[in-house]
Amino acid sequence: MKKLMSLVLLVTLVFSNFIYVPTTASAAVTGTVVFSGSTSVNPLIQALAEAFMAKNPGIKIIEQNVTGSGAGITDAKDANSIVDFGMSSRNLTSAESDVLNKIQICLDGLAVVVNKSNPIDEISPAQFHKVYSRDTSTLNWNQITGSYTTSVKIAPFGREAGSGTRSCFEDFFKADYGTALASGYDVNLDGSLASTGVMQTSVQNNSGAIGYMSLGDMDDTKVKALKIDGVEPSKYTVADGTYAIKRPFLLVNNKAKKITPAAQAFLDFIASSDGQAIVDKKGFVRNNLVRVKATDIALRSKSINITPGFSFSLTPTVVPADTTNQVLTFTSSNTAVATVSSMGLVEGVSTGSATITAKTNDGTNISRTCKVTVSYPVTSAKLNKTSAKLEVGKTLTLKATVEPANATNKDVTFKSSNTAIATVSETGIITGKKAGNVSITVTTADGKKTATCKVTVK
Repeated sequence: MKKLMSLVLLVTLVFSNFIYVPTTASAAVTGTVVFSGSTSVNPLIQALAEAFMAKNPGIKIIEQNVTGSGAGITDAKDANSIVDFGMSSRNLTSAESDVLNKIQICLDGLAVVVNKSNPIDEISPAQFHKVYSRDTSTLNWNQITGSYTTSVKIAPFGREAGSGTRSCFEDFFKADYGTALASGYDVNLDGSLASTGVMQTSVQNNSGAIGYMSLGDMDDTKVKALKIDGVEPSKYTVADGTYAIKRPFLLVNNKAKKITPAAQAFLDFIASSDGQAIVDKKGFVRNNLVRVKATDIALRSKSINITPGFSFSLTPTVVPADTTNQVLTFTSSNTAVATVSSMGLVEGVSTGSATITAKTNDGTNISRTCKVTVSYPVTSAKLNKTSAKLEVGKTLTLKATVEPANATNKDVTFKSSNTAIATVSETGIITGKKAGNVSITVTTADGKKTATCKVTVK
């Protein structure tokens, strides 16, 4: 089964006209594998290479001319180049596909990023297009709802010509939004930057900046990603196609050149579970990534009784265990009675009842409830007599005491063990019926605490 799953994973790495046939690398394989091209793909290749070389000390992975996808494609097209693979963060043109094989190692989303001080959380494609067209209606951030209220100049940054990231950005407007950016739009930007790292630093250091960069390379402690059309950029929204700005990460190689054993071994590693785990950890989108939806929520109890000031954990579990988004939202129907934390910890506030609801956040809208009763519980019950004598036809009153004194529910019931000898009313009045012995028991409604009086009827 493990071999079958591995084969399925490797098949998913096949992209278009390149048929990838994995091999088993020999420990004796040595050599050098050279990459060039995309600044977006390069950090992922470096992370993969570091792990691969630790297991394969005889093989060395090196990068050169890491200046953009165009450089990698150009180097790979040159049959005399020492480059084994060009790194590209854009798809190939039909002319390039005539010369090059391509392997999709993962997908990536293009995050639209702003300075972390900018209060804006979302931008529409129309606003995004106007910003990069330098439309007069979007020259300052206070012209866009949700952003700064003061007149902060919008500083749009782009990538340099030949960048795969720039191609993805421009293709979004042309293909997805439906209105391409005008030729020469880039001359009016605040800068056309040479790498992903420079883009992030430029946006981080400019309160009015906006830019675009690889989602996997983005550091959210430095910049903030915006929602597009209400959709947050994430691995899963890229994988399921709900986030519009996305692209493939490709390795391209010349069809006329045979892949070396060392290069083949590295491809095998990328396709392995270890390699795909690195793709996932770096924030990129595995080719076989599927969002697992919740089917149920399990709570520790459906009803609980607690005392004011005390807490109870519902210990929530999302089913199945590998649900992608396991975040739950908890609410209380009456926070004056009971509150609940984001982790499902219920705390009693005052006596009464409330309903706690747990709800999924992955679009399934599954909810489960727990009824909470907050009260001071009964700890014991006592009678004013433990034994008594009574004549036939006469009455005797028993008085019940419920502890503690502040118990919320002090209701009790009385019962005779033999009503032919003596009966007892709801208020504890015993009536003798005939000679004999009988037990009168009082029971609390809360906690079922009991006390008994032995009665002899003469």
